[in-house]
Amino acid sequence: MTEDVYEPLARYRDEFREKFARLTREKFNELTARSGVDVRANRALVAEIRRLQRQADSAGAKKTCYGCLMAVGFVCAALALIGVLAMSDTDEQAQGMCILGIVAGLALGIVMIPLFNAVAELIANLQSRISEKTGMAWKQMEPLNRLYTWDVTVKLIEATVPRLEFDPYFTAGRLEALHGQYGWDDSFNDGKSIIFAQSGVINGNPFVFGHYLDMEWGEKTYEGTKEISWTEWEEDADGKEHPVRRHETLHAYVTKPIPVYNEQKILVYGNDAAPNLSFTREPSGLTGEDGGILGALRKKWRLRKLKAYSRNLDDDSNFTLMSNHEFETWFHAKDRDHEVEFRLLFTPVAQTQMLDLMKDTTVGYGDDFTFLKQKKINLLFSKHLNEATIDTDPSRFHNWDYDAAAALFISFNERYFKDAYFSLAPLLAIPLYQRMRTHEEIWKDVLGYRASSFWEHEAVANYHGESKFEHPSCITRSILKTRIVNREDGESTIAVTAHGHRGVERVDYEEVYGGDGRWHDVPVPWTEYLPVQRTSNMCICEKDTPSEVFRKRAAASGDSAYRRSILSFLARHE
Repeated sequence: MTEDVYEPLARYRDEFREKFARLTREKFNELTARSGVDVRANRALVAEIRRLQRQADSAGAKKTCYGCLMAVGFVCAALALIGVLAMSDTDEQAQGMCILGIVAGLALGIVMIPLFNAVAELIANLQSRISEKTGMAWKQMEPLNRLYTWDVTVKLIEATVPRLEFDPYFTAGRLEALHGQYGWDDSFNDGKSIIFAQSGVINGNPFVFGHYLDMEWGEKTYEGTKEISWTEWEEDADGKEHPVRRHETLHAYVTKPIPVYNEQKILVYGNDAAPNLSFTREPSGLTGEDGGILGALRKKWRLRKLKAYSRNLDDDSNFTLMSNHEFETWFHAKDRDHEVEFRLLFTPVAQTQMLDLMKDTTVGYGDDFTFLKQKKINLLFSKHLNEATIDTDPSRFHNWDYDAAAALFISFNERYFKDAYFSLAPLLAIPLYQRMRTHEEIWKDVLGYRASSFWEHEAVANYHGESKFEHPSCITRSILKTRIVNREDGESTIAVTAHGHRGVERVDYEEVYGGDGRWHDVPVPWTEYLPVQRTSNMCICEKDTPSEVFRKRAAASGDSAYRRSILSFLARHE
């Protein structure tokens, strides 16, 4: 029987971290064996490339030195020549020195020319050999580079952590389960475009990591200037007046709206436990202050406020402080709206495990997460997740250097595992969440809807690139939104609408008081951002083996991509 993951911090520290590292190395060795790459030959070739590169770097330093000496010689000769022309004919000694400078400068410059040309030719030869050898190294590594897949990282995680499974892609069925059973609302996606999505289940309960682009209106202050001048009369020491011309630069400012684009990452999780409970908690800021005097005072002050809030009977809150004051101080979910279900969810075991996570400063990321529970939907944001790479594009592992490829493969996967695991850890710390098994999980062999969701469609469109869809007049980033136009025989036509902004140059005139005692209209140029959009078609096929007709159309389009289990191509614009 598969065990649940209790004590997530201790399990990672004592078991999962080492197990994942071992499996990662074993996986790379397996891929190496399957590829048939001659590691010794690659290492020898790479060593030769490094040697040639060192020679090229050394020659580059010599070229710079020779070039500087050549320039110095010719500049000195030129300056000496100017000196000769500027002197009178009577200053024979100075002229002689200048002529000597001309001769010496020309001699230095001329001597450096063949040396400079020789080293430049050497560098060109070395670069040619480096390029040739690097091409050979790429060819050596090609069999291994072909074996990396989109799911290699998540398969390693599945083999490490019980109860955790990842989907090949975010299906419409998985999204529908979040809608129908857990009450997920697609209004979250309004004005956002999904860049990448990775869905899966914890003991059958669905989750999805989302990386999205968002736009909100901000403000920008523009500056304008105007030069003014005027004449003033001043009295000198003799008592006579004379005109003095004054100059001043006037500055004016206007603040106008500007679209601001941000990339964010989120974890969405559905679970039937405590279905009537909602709360919000944010990072407490107490991590690392457990033993300090200031930290103790801050915790005491926070607890005092919680006690006062709990005793306040004048508001509509039903908040009742639990006996574990340390948990209450750290977790600080005082806006919870169902005390019975909160206690059902956060049992003494859950409180202890959550405290371990929040107070940790060495193994994971400590208290860096925001946890929002909205009935059956849980949303988690964290600083480390927002900085993490959740896209498992296998092309990042492609390399012509075997040892560099191995180091990158291991470091990326270990970091990915840590980032993903500690994003999920607050959920794993709640035993009730793992004991709940969904209807979809029980009947998963019957419910097999494998069409991709619109999250995945947006991710595929963004994989092609915003520039492929943006309006010709767009000067900002574009929010890509999708809708299904047609679906037949596993192939779908997706309309991709790029929402961006064009810029219109405007000028405002602001009155500024000048030193001349007058008001002046100072022009302030600014840009007005007006919405533009453009809709293009994208064709996708989720099957592992798309039809030959689809493959041919994709190859002929010139803009095709294979992302995880989805082959796509862009339709040509009319």
